Amino acid sequence: MNHRIIDIYNKYTNEYLDRRTFLKKLAFFTGSMAAAYTMLSQLENNAAVAEVVAKDDTRLHTEYINYPGETGDILAYAAQPKGQAMLPGVIVIHENKGLQPHIEDVTRRVALKGFLAIAPDALSPLGGTPNNVNQAQSLLQQLDSQATVKNYVAAVQYLKTHPRTTGKVGCMGFCWGGGMTNQVAVNLPDLTAAVPFYGSQPASEDVPKIKASLLCHYAGLDDRINAGIEAFEAALRAASVEYGIYMYKGADHAFFNDTRADRYHKEAAELAWKLTIAFFEGTLKDHRIVAHYKLDEIEGSIAHDSAGDNHGALYGDPAHQHGSGKIDGALQFDGVDDYVTTPFVLNPADGMFSAFAWVKGGAPGQVIISQADGTGIGESWIGADPSEGKLVTGLVPPPSGRTSPSALQSEFIITDGQWRHIGFVWDGSRRYLYVDGAEVARDAGTLALLKSSDGGLHIGAGKSLDTGSLWSGLIDDVRIYDQALSAEEIEKLAR
Repeated sequence: MNHRIIDIYNKYTNEYLDRRTFLKKLAFFTGSMAAAYTMLSQLENNAAVAEVVAKDDTRLHTEYINYPGETGDILAYAAQPKGQAMLPGVIVIHENKGLQPHIEDVTRRVALKGFLAIAPDALSPLGGTPNNVNQAQSLLQQLDSQATVKNYVAAVQYLKTHPRTTGKVGCMGFCWGGGMTNQVAVNLPDLTAAVPFYGSQPASEDVPKIKASLLCHYAGLDDRINAGIEAFEAALRAASVEYGIYMYKGADHAFFNDTRADRYHKEAAELAWKLTIAFFEGTLKDHRIVAHYKLDEIEGSIAHDSAGDNHGALYGDPAHQHGSGKIDGALQFDGVDDYVTTPFVLNPADGMFSAFAWVKGGAPGQVIISQADGTGIGESWIGADPSEGKLVTGLVPPPSGRTSPSALQSEFIITDGQWRHIGFVWDGSRRYLYVDGAEVARDAGTLALLKSSDGGLHIGAGKSLDTGSLWSGLIDDVRIYDQALSAEEIEKLAR
């Protein structure tokens, strides 16, 4: 198709040309007004033809939801895989035509890759996206820009606290939505990852506010948007923001939109999609975490594992403390008969691993995480020593000759009634203990391995549920990794 036709159509769809002027210019290239109308019908979107994931795909649960925004309730299209697994969240921000079927289709595509995705309707404050695309474009110009950014920031917060998300959230957007994605990154330090497609860049002085990782897609023929790349990249480098920029030669603005025959570039779109999903997989999904008990359920007898299927069962009557944990909710244990038991998660003898939790309260001798007896002997992973309540681990090497393996104990008292982020790390040769992101104990020499244990875990109790080992206090956000986390990563977890 003639590139000049594409150019004037882009100006028309972006409100730089009114319909009458556009048709006159189009007629100049097509030879007549009749031919211009014929060409316009070819240029118009055909969402049904381009639909990749059907609205009724049986693998997904889809619905329209409302979440509280700066201007009131915001309508959004939501899609997620069926099942109970905890998922990272992704916000999908539409183009300058409002929430169209194409964006809903993209939202379903994202969901099928293992994310809980929502596509908010920016026009919610004005009654929602109308059926007339031209009217939608006009209404978008009436929005208050700062309030709109806050509405999308609220969408991220909605997903961060959603009961089916892991708390990690990314954002992606196209055209107008690409620019909005950049603004969300500027205005929300909690955003983990952002993928703007051919979006206008933020002001250079705002770039240092960005804490998310960025993957920026640009079209080689998109001169207007590309004019801002050089300054944007310079600001990103100066601010040490983690970013990637991909330029798709031969592609034009809106190349990902497969409902637009005038713009869709199959090769560029497919590559951009692969890169985007890989980027979200890498930034939003931590494949090292083998179990994650957020412990922020409102009710019920299950402690859900947001990293997999190792869901725990509550025994006794631990009290759900929704909104009173260190991270959203927590469980209150009574020190008498309250605890959580889980299926097998890992064997300490198999290699490196790490375990962390937020705790408050407790008493000397009480245990935070232990491994129950299976065919192995089981052991206390993390707890408070029986004398003063100092952080200690009972994970030890197997006996060797006359040498008796000993526990590793710190000098840090964790039963002081304050929220404490406590952790254990085994790097394959040494044990480490952490409190509030700082190392408080380590082995002086190297060890060969740790004893084997293959039972399930106890949270809030010792390995044999001994009297005096049950925790009397709050426990929140228990995480088990099959790798030794670095000191920098542990410090971030404790923030």
